[in-house]
Amino acid sequence: MKVVPEYWDEGLECMPPEELRELRTLRMHKHLRYTYQNSSFYRRRFDEYGIRPEEIVSLEDFQSRVPLLQHKEVIENQKAKPPFGEFLAVGLKDVTRIYCSPGPLIMPFSKEDMDSYINATANGLYICGARRGDIVDISHAYQWDLAGTMLDDGFRRLGCAVVPGGPGMSKTHVLVMRHLGVTVLRAFPSFAMKLAKTARKMDIDPRRDLKIRLIIIGGEIYGEREKEVLGKEFGAEIREMYGWAETGFVAAECREGGGMHCFSDSILEVVDPATGKPAGEGEGGEIVTTDLTRKAMPLIRYRTGDLTEGFNTEPCPCGRTSPRLKRVIRRSGETLRIRGVHLTIEMIEEVLRRHAGIGKFQAVIDKDGYQERFILRVESPDLRDKRRIEQILADDLRAATRLRTEIDVVPHGSIAKNEPRLLDKRISRK
Repeated sequence: MKVVPEYWDEGLECMPPEELRELRTLRMHKHLRYTYQNSSFYRRRFDEYGIRPEEIVSLEDFQSRVPLLQHKEVIENQKAKPPFGEFLAVGLKDVTRIYCSPGPLIMPFSKEDMDSYINATANGLYICGARRGDIVDISHAYQWDLAGTMLDDGFRRLGCAVVPGGPGMSKTHVLVMRHLGVTVLRAFPSFAMKLAKTARKMDIDPRRDLKIRLIIIGGEIYGEREKEVLGKEFGAEIREMYGWAETGFVAAECREGGGMHCFSDSILEVVDPATGKPAGEGEGGEIVTTDLTRKAMPLIRYRTGDLTEGFNTEPCPCGRTSPRLKRVIRRSGETLRIRGVHLTIEMIEEVLRRHAGIGKFQAVIDKDGYQERFILRVESPDLRDKRRIEQILADDLRAATRLRTEIDVVPHGSIAKNEPRLLDKRISRK
């Protein structure tokens, strides 16, 4: 009989809540001191707010006194002082990886940062149910962004065999999954469902002819019903991991469900998106993260823009003691998260400014089944070159955001003044 340990790090994952809180507090003290000493951005920011790291003695102090950081602040600072802005907190000789998100937002990592992120990713994948001996198909992009590399290294640290499939080429994914007997799939929910539909068109039954036992999802808004349908398509268990390119993975779902266990090397908060103050116990709000291990480019109290139902603080039957982050239900403000990409209204404006005559615009996010669609309506005084304008704009937006965009050029006056520039029509179903 083969015995499979339940935990990646039992001492840490099953630590009594009071001890876990003390550990986070100690790590927070150390991280604030390091950041103040080494990051010119945070030294200036803390001085502006009249904060000294040694004055932040509790997590309550941290949440009430340390200012929040917005995505656009990082981009603006890096544009003003390229390439890293005032955020680089190590010497350039200590940087071993540099990632780039749309914006652009540049993210340098040291060797120690990478090792910490890989370990956190491996921990999350283990919580989800991946094990040594699994054959894994990763359908995330490996270019520019953090996710593909972190997942690849994380799975291999567990002892899994990794197929770096990447996005697209759904028929190839299906053929390789059948030929190799792939057991774990890591994908956006929309792409996982596309693979199931593609397989059926190829006369391959996902349940009977494939060996997928576990699908680890994330990066899109979806409901529990959609999760259930996806599981039935493959005859597989569905687990979720939560994270951002800017923050790494910070939470993962165990077999019991009920939310995603928060990792011990991060501080996750839920705040009121309007005031930035901590949400009440059991209340939903915006997710704020702080990675307590990152050295090259610390990001403290980073606002993700994701709205969650809150924390599940009920004891989990799996034995892990950390709170569980409930599902993400939508985005806040004029920001988009589509197919795992963080997109702002400012990014769209920057592209459209290059084209004379373009008037008002409206970004629409919708879902066609599992597939997320990004539609941009733009006003133009001349519709004679409608198709050419649409193609040019689609190409420019793809270059700036890496997203495929459906452009709809409409006459001037088609978009009312009181219409929102962002219309999120995705339905968050239970």
